[in-house]
Parts: sequence; C-alpha cells; structure tokens
Amino acid sequence: MNPQYITIHNTANSSAGADAEAHARLLAGGNNRTASWHYTVDDHEAWHHIPDNENAWHAGDGGSGTGNRKSLSIEICENSDGNYAKAEDNGAWLAAYLMKKHGIPLSHVVPHQKWSGKHCPRKILDHWSRFIAKVEAHYKGEAQPAEWDGKSFPGRAAFIIGQSHPAVTLLGKRLIAHGYGDYYEVGAGPTFSEVDRKACAAFQRAQGWSGAGADGYPGPVTWERLMASAPGENEPEPKTEYHRVKVDGEQVASFAKDDNVIDKVVEVVRESLESDNKEIKIEIERVLL
Repeated sequence: MNPQYITIHNTANSSAGADAEAHARLLAGGNNRTASWHYTVDDHEAWHHIPDNENAWHAGDGGSGTGNRKSLSIEICENSDGNYAKAEDNGAWLAAYLMKKHGIPLSHVVPHQKWSGKHCPRKILDHWSRFIAKVEAHYKGEAQPAEWDGKSFPGRAAFIIGQSHPAVTLLGKRLIAHGYGDYYEVGAGPTFSEVDRKACAAFQRAQGWSGAGADGYPGPVTWERLMASAPGENEPEPKTEYHRVKVDGEQVASFAKDDNVIDKVVEVVRESLESDNKEIKIEIERVLL
C-alpha cells in the first residue's frame, strides 16, 4: 500500500488499563474481531502494529474501499486511568509525523466517519477542527505557541486541554467579566481546562452560535467579542458637582452642597459690609469632578 490518507479513530474502550500496550497485546493475540489497525497511541507511548505499506481492516468500507485500501489508521486510547487530553495530543503528533513521512496533506487526515458513517472518533468529532489545528501545529513545529503580545488572539494552539499559556488566564478573566464566573471556583488560571471550555461554550451559545461554533474553543471572532467591554464594564464613575465661590475673580471656597454656598455668600457679603470695601463681585461656578 502507498498510503494517501490518515484515518483517526477512538478505541471506544474506557476500561482502566485499556492503553496502547493492551491493544497491542490484543492484536498480537489474534483479536476475535475482523479488525486491525496500524497504530495505537495513549498518553505516554505509541505502538506500531502493521507496516505502513500493508493494508489494515479498520475503515468499515469493505475490501475495495479507499479507507481500508489507502489509509493509515491511528487508534487513540480513552482508558479511564489515562490522561485522554494527552493521548489525543499524542495522536495529533503521530498524524503530523506520518504526514511528513509519506507526503500526506492535512486535508487527507480524516475521521473514521468519512469512510463508513460510523460516529468515530467519538471523543473528537465534536471538536474535529480543533484536532486538525493540533495536527497542523505539530506539523509546522508550532505546538508550543509562539511568544504572545498579551492582547491579540494567540492562535488556536494556545487552547488545548491540559496546556498552559498566559492567554488562558486572560480568557478566563474576560469570561468572568462577561458574566460566566459561575463556572470558576478558584478564578482564571493559565492551564486550559474543561472549566474554561464549558464557560467559553456558554459564551459562544449566547452569541447565537451552535455546533462547532460553540465547542468552547475560542477562535478569532470569539476572542474579539470577549475582549470587547462587557455590559457595565468601563463605565465612567459618576461625577460630583461642586460649586466654586469666587470673590473679585479669586476662588475663596468650593462646596458640594448648595446650602454651604449660600452660607459662604452671606458670610462674604457681611464681611464686605463691615469693611471699607463696599463693592465686590461674587461669582458662583459649577464644575463636575
């Protein structure tokens, strides 16, 4: 086989211990299912079961189907005692490695669903675009986000479950400012988590978006709207009205209450009458401070 595609699967086995090595033992033992695949990856390693130039029976599109005949297959483990986010990221790294090895374009990294309609990879389909972004980041050597300017959208690679980036802290702060603080028990932090994703998904739904547009992973438009002022945010504090009392052009007092102004004017007039200065100019100036 000369591979032209890379097909992504989930193992659909959440049992503790169902890691890459366990699946390798399953295949080596003969497997009681009519199924085989090229690679299995978990949160710490990948196993290579079948040579890349040999067909595997994984796509569900028959003996002459493109999925089985022309694609490499990667099973990503979802065992409950593993770190699934890391396993998924490792799967993205492996896909990028195989792209380079065989000259396969990013557009030919596809879900199992493409070939047979099966809802697989079941844990990735609802954020497939995010997974492809991770593959692309690994392919370009950009899996670690570039230096960030502290304000602009940092790129999708900054928002990967379990990965830390300073933009994640800002994301959380802006979500809290926009009214989604109930999702956070300890405030915003630098590691992108399910808390951040759920809060972001709620914000996206509030924009009228759905499906992939409300998957909880921020893109440029989500980021732009989050950075905009939230309702009631940055409103100017109410100003206090002051009354300046001037006598012959010079300020002699300033008050916030009208009664004090009147008392001061009476005092100035009385002092003037009691002095030789019988002619004075009194001005009342109102200012906001």
